[in-house]
Amino acid sequence: MLQKGLNSFQIKIIALVLMVFDHIHYIFSGILQVPLWFTMLGRLSAPLFIFATANGMRYTRNPVKYLMRLWFGFVFMNFGNDLINHYFPLPNGGIIINNIFSTLFVICLIIFSIQRISICRKENRLFLQYVLLMLVPVFSSIIIFMAMSNPSLFLIARGIMFFVPSLLFCEGGIILVVLGVGLYLCSQDKKKTGIFYLVLSILVLAMGYNPEVGVESMFLHNIQWCMVFALPFMLLYNKQKGRGMKYFFYAFYPAHIYAFTILANIISKY
Repeated sequence: MLQKGLNSFQIKIIALVLMVFDHIHYIFSGILQVPLWFTMLGRLSAPLFIFATANGMRYTRNPVKYLMRLWFGFVFMNFGNDLINHYFPLPNGGIIINNIFSTLFVICLIIFSIQRISICRKENRLFLQYVLLMLVPVFSSIIIFMAMSNPSLFLIARGIMFFVPSLLFCEGGIILVVLGVGLYLCSQDKKKTGIFYLVLSILVLAMGYNPEVGVESMFLHNIQWCMVFALPFMLLYNKQKGRGMKYFFYAFYPAHIYAFTILANIISKY
């Protein structure tokens, strides 16, 4: 029997396809004629993955394993990015800093802490340890800032950035973390989700305003506002998991980025 709406697997597939468009634009710009609408479509990808991940934390039987998978992905990509940038630099001068695992980990760590705090309060137990756990990405951001201001502490800052996801240095920054936690707190209520997502999208649009350029700067210079078009897919979510294939998404993300980067490097030499 066919189910109405979109399940989690279908939403992640849509996000994956849109992500590929985005990365084609970033990696091959300056080498091939890649239209801007490729990356405009890509603005929908991260919010959809975040939406699926926030729901995943709601349903997973083992949130600790969920977090560990994201952490391993985060560390793997930090080393992978370093290697790919060294041996296959992008001809357009860009560097590969993509690591959505960092953002997803921070979101899930906060959600995990919220879940545990809620349980502790119901059972009248102490929950300070989970408050501190929730603040780890904040503490790591502060330490990195302090270390970066002192050249002698460079290795410390680099080590923390490689192994401890931080709130300010994760891909997409605070906005995407707020998005993920907010979507979780909306408790899959479509009305709450719609209002929250629209408000956040409007905030992102307003943040792109440049008084020297005018109102058009909000639409043309900061296309992150295109994320608003991910909302219909979220509202079509039918609360079903769909197919598994969780490791496919973990593997595909770094694999396609590195394959595109190597290909761009080769093409530029001919």
